[in-house]
Amino acid sequence: MIFVTILQVLAGLAVTAIVLAQSGKSAGLSGTISGGAETFMSKGKAKSLDAKLAKMTKWFALGFVVLTLVLNLMARSGVGAQAEVAEEPAAAAETVEAEAEAEPAA
Repeated sequence: MIFVTILQVLAGLAVTAIVLAQSGKSAGLSGTISGGAETFMSKGKAKSLDAKLAKMTKWFALGFVVLTLVLNLMARSGVGAQAEVAEEPAAAAETVEAEAEAEPAA
């Protein structure tokens, strides 16, 4: 369960970094006035990089969602739950004490 949690944290950080690396979709008022300062060749490179970043965002986001669902299912089924393991010896000790009190001393 810890391995899946680490993968989820890494996927979340990757999605955040990729989204921050993407350029804005609108140039705003300055792009409208200047008409765009980029040349045709540099504009094509920016689009290909943005397309790759958009594709990477989709895949990492999908992985993040799948890992979140897997962690939720693991938590519900009790896989890797440390709290249940810690409670079992205490319950067993209480059962032994109750049985000892129920038996009359010989």
